[in-house]
Amino acid sequence: MPLTHTPSHSLRPSTSDRRVFGWLRTLALGATTLGLVACGGMAPKAGAPSDAAGAYPQPAPPPAAELASEEAGGYDMEADGGAVAPAAPTDDATMADEAPRAEPSPPPAVKSAERASGGTTIARPSTPARRPPMRATGSVKAGEWDDNANWREFNAYLSSQSHLPITRVNVSQRRFIVVRDANGKPVPNCTVEVQDGRQKNVALTTSSNGRAILFPRAEGLGGDQMTATTNCSGGQASKKFDLGRQDGVVALDLSSTRQLGPKVVDVAFILDTTGSMSEEIEAVKQTIRRATEMLNDLGAGVRIALVEYKDNSDAFVTKVYGFSTDLQGFAQQVDGLNASGGGDTPENANRGLKVALSQLQWSNRSLARMAFLIGDAPPHLDYQDETSYVASMRSANHRGIQLYTVAASGMDATGQAVWRQIAQYTGATNMFVKRGGAGPASTGGGDPTSSCGGTHTNYRSGNLHELVTSKIKLAVKSLDIDPMRIAGLGQDENAKPCKDRLVLAQ
Repeated sequence: MPLTHTPSHSLRPSTSDRRVFGWLRTLALGATTLGLVACGGMAPKAGAPSDAAGAYPQPAPPPAAELASEEAGGYDMEADGGAVAPAAPTDDATMADEAPRAEPSPPPAVKSAERASGGTTIARPSTPARRPPMRATGSVKAGEWDDNANWREFNAYLSSQSHLPITRVNVSQRRFIVVRDANGKPVPNCTVEVQDGRQKNVALTTSSNGRAILFPRAEGLGGDQMTATTNCSGGQASKKFDLGRQDGVVALDLSSTRQLGPKVVDVAFILDTTGSMSEEIEAVKQTIRRATEMLNDLGAGVRIALVEYKDNSDAFVTKVYGFSTDLQGFAQQVDGLNASGGGDTPENANRGLKVALSQLQWSNRSLARMAFLIGDAPPHLDYQDETSYVASMRSANHRGIQLYTVAASGMDATGQAVWRQIAQYTGATNMFVKRGGAGPASTGGGDPTSSCGGTHTNYRSGNLHELVTSKIKLAVKSLDIDPMRIAGLGQDENAKPCKDRLVLAQ
């Protein structure tokens, strides 16, 4: 029978399920092979993007005001430091920002215990205990939940979490804005302006599926009468719509045929590299070959970047490995990452998000832009001078950057809620490690119940690298998928008869 619970409890990862780092190395090396064969053989086709000057122009990061204006007292968006990391050359600079010298250090007992355990963080009594490193098993079993496919249930879940210190965001109304060309094909990279009756504007950007997602109340739009307008791909379209219903779709149909640039996907990783993540460094070496095989037939180029983040008490808070098409060099960088630092359970994930959005050179010509936020601890919500995760997820949604989240072991209820908010607002999904997913000793958070006679489940599962590479593949395939086929539109997928359900997270 269908699930009757939300994934925040039964799907929550636990202390035994953390092999994400090894998977990240897998995907990086897999993408290396992808870069060689994506355009047909070892030599790229004519017209494919390259590192040659002028071949694939990369715009500067957005103005500082983009994120700072999202909240009062916005964070200074200039780079936090200028140390160059010793790594292979990339298209963008590799930078590290130093932590403040006046640092709120964890209790000495925690720090000394961390050193004695070889980098494994010893949690405080109020937080879940974390296991010592164990031998990698070669795969990471993970699940995935799409909170937009079950949006009504997500709203109910948020209402039930009033005791958590998360920032409340009003997502009780929703509109999918769809831009189609004269042939009904989705049009990516279209800027859509939505205006309310008071002339307040919000600008969104469509993804490769031709869709942008609008939460009007969270964006500060008032009243029930709105107008959506786009001028894109040689055509224009405008439509008035109202918010009489909570959920709906607004179709903007162009009279022109879409004009697609090079098929390139921007993929960034925002990775917690504190001491409690140390075991992932040695995890799942065999998955390197698996990811390579899975990405061979993508048929598009990939630019990869990474931002590692720690906490304010560490030697540095963030380090940036800019977007690069030198995928072999990127793989070598990832291979050299070390887990260190941390101490208390929260980490400065807010800084990691802010830096990824402001310092990475995201291209407005790529057909899709996606980031994977990977961590085992919630952000420090008590750092008053940081750009909040809410401001970052709004900025990402405006720019068409989907923020997928991956909850490693030990993630508490606050972290679960924050990770789900970030993914849901940007039209992405939340991933989690399953019971036994990281090895025989892993307990996970419990697997969800099957429905539809065991042939269909209310979540997607598999190896974590398979789930993530499927997102990259889907971004390319979405160019030829009906953009009006939207999971969760009008009714949650887990409330539908089995025969009528759309596959979640597709």
